Amino acid sequence: MPPNPFDTLPPQLCNILGAGGFANLQRHYMAILLRIYDLAEFNRFGLTRDVVLAEIVDYLNGVDASAAEEVAAAAEADANASLTGEKSPQEFASWLLRRLGEAGWVEREQHADYTEYIILPDYAFTLLEAFRVIGQQKPREYTGQLYAAHQLLTSEHEEFSPALAVTQAYENVRGMVRGLNELNQNIRRYTERVTRDQAVPELMRMQFDDYAPALGAAYHALKTSDHVSRYRRDIVNRLEEWLMDETWLDRAAADLATQRRVTPGQAEGEIHHTLRFIVEQLENLDPLLAEIDRRHAGYLRTSLRQVRYKLGSADGNFKDRLASLAQGLARLQDAGLDLLPEDAPAPRRTPVAAPDLDSFYTMPTAHAPFAPAIIVKPILDPRDAAALRLAAMQEIGAGITPHKIVQFVHHFLNGNRMIHAADLPPEFYADIQWAIFTLAYGHHPEVDHGVEPASGNPVEIGSYLVRPFVLVKNGPNPPTPFPAKEGGVRLHMHQAKGEAALRVQQAMLS
Repeated sequence: MPPNPFDTLPPQLCNILGAGGFANLQRHYMAILLRIYDLAEFNRFGLTRDVVLAEIVDYLNGVDASAAEEVAAAAEADANASLTGEKSPQEFASWLLRRLGEAGWVEREQHADYTEYIILPDYAFTLLEAFRVIGQQKPREYTGQLYAAHQLLTSEHEEFSPALAVTQAYENVRGMVRGLNELNQNIRRYTERVTRDQAVPELMRMQFDDYAPALGAAYHALKTSDHVSRYRRDIVNRLEEWLMDETWLDRAAADLATQRRVTPGQAEGEIHHTLRFIVEQLENLDPLLAEIDRRHAGYLRTSLRQVRYKLGSADGNFKDRLASLAQGLARLQDAGLDLLPEDAPAPRRTPVAAPDLDSFYTMPTAHAPFAPAIIVKPILDPRDAAALRLAAMQEIGAGITPHKIVQFVHHFLNGNRMIHAADLPPEFYADIQWAIFTLAYGHHPEVDHGVEPASGNPVEIGSYLVRPFVLVKNGPNPPTPFPAKEGGVRLHMHQAKGEAALRVQQAMLS
């Protein structure tokens, strides 16, 4: 079972958040705590008691007069307040600070010089940060979290720490998914609020002052600059490569074991869990994004429909507006203003005799939702791969014609009638493809050279050993070839073309 936070929090922590007979007292407690939190957030030397009391007094004197009166009434009702003599704002501030200390929101610390400091516990920092975020109502943005995860996982350098990159990316992806769920649930909440019986001004305020800044900006960014598809595929591809790389997994587990001080087995299990979590969350985001799109479109339709209904209903605000307009006209008539003001709109000069197509309200046509195509990584059949490779090789071979082979061979014969394979310069063997085609076309009828087997040691061509041969220039008196190696076979002219084509295919497929 997960740990219960109330097992570690002080039991009286939430007592000050209750009304206690004073409706706004908890608001003052929270406002004072947030002020203390703002002071302590970046303070390097601690908060003395005098500084905190001065901040509380400033709050009591700076807000409306009802705040000081409600705090004074609550202090008078507290039997343990110990307030004597004339009540001053400093005494009420001391009482408030004492109440916060008894509840566990603050702690006191006394130094050697008897200076008393006010300390915020760790859980108070976490809770007050959450309360501040709720109060600010800032729109949530997701690009920072997903972009940070993308940079952590796809950019490796000399000081790259696999365990740190994976754990930080895990936190970023987890926060991003949590934010999307929050956006989804809040759109539903706004839709439910719109369907209640509310006035048109409240509906318009909710549409433009509440929903648009808080959730509209987040939704717009989610569909444009913060779109998940910009980073998802790169992250998933990289993590799947790592999951199949045992060497990388061992390195990441060793790195995590050093950082967390756990056993290598525990570190390896955590690395596997983290990688699978990120992949599954990113791969399964499409239903959540589709639900957010559906609820956003539903909220816009519902809010606009409610506004039109309220404006056009005879029993709603339209009747009230007509009554207020009639009252205003009556007041103008009582004041002697029988004529229309100069800035009043003039009557319509061209009356409408009959309704036309533009006279009726046309419903807006909804655009089809964006449905990205499913990305499928094809698995090529081995037979198709061999056929494609053969076709590519044949296309390459078509660019090497007998005429180009003749020019290539003449460059190395350099006027000689024959040349041994061992005497050919390295440039001949630099491009193994040209060397293979030179041997294959050795007895082609369109070339003026031949290839004859010769004795001697095999010739080394890269990582291959080739049987020794002689390039012979054909002419009226062909030279005597080198003695053939035992078992060698002389090719006849009527077999040259077929044997050359066969050797080319075998060379390309080997």
